[in-house]
Amino acid sequence: MYKILLFLYLFFFSYKSFSNEVKILNETVGNGLEVKNHSKLSVHYIGRLEDNTVFDSSYDRGQFFDFQIGVRKVILGWETGLLGMREGGKRTIFIPYQLAYGESGAGNLIPPKSNLIFDIELIKVIPPGYKEIDGYQLKLAITDDFKIIDIRNDDQITNKNKIPGAIQITAFDKNGNFFPDFFEKYKENVQIGEKVIFVSQNGDVSSILANGFVEQLNQVNIYHLKDGVSALEKINFDFE
Repeated sequence: MYKILLFLYLFFFSYKSFSNEVKILNETVGNGLEVKNHSKLSVHYIGRLEDNTVFDSSYDRGQFFDFQIGVRKVILGWETGLLGMREGGKRTIFIPYQLAYGESGAGNLIPPKSNLIFDIELIKVIPPGYKEIDGYQLKLAITDDFKIIDIRNDDQITNKNKIPGAIQITAFDKNGNFFPDFFEKYKENVQIGEKVIFVSQNGDVSSILANGFVEQLNQVNIYHLKDGVSALEKINFDFE
């Protein structure tokens, strides 16, 4: 369990640091699967400085680059800059140095405070191991054999937004600190293999938790509520 504790701590906070400063300079839209948070990707790419100096190229190595979005295996500019791409597509993105290698740069190839340009060809997309559902699907799940785990903290839950039948097991406090007894409470309420839906306020934290359960704990039948309780409030969901 300690492995996923570290996983969740790192990526809960890194998720909050994402920004929208990446610019798409050029794009050829593919017709395959769309890149979403936690998709696994195979890409070809060319990395250039602003003066068009090439500092890296997967084409030269003759090997695809494989990674997963949303788990900090790549620079932050890639985490956001590839979202929305479709398999078979190509995209050229501009990444400011703050979302690349920062003020220090990287070795002798990337000077300090270097803005970067990447030409990316998306070869393959594998969807996340967990499943994403919307508010209407949650309504159906309430009447089925799902365990709905509401991971929000007490400040986020009011008498007007409680989900019928949900089990409240708070994952993070209001300061973003992970509760180490979360797993014990989870095991008290959920049997291995049961269908589980994680619910958070906006859907971001529940997706991170769901991905951790799948990738780090090899759990199956894991779901998360897209856009969280905030989305339920927009469809006049029947709260408890």
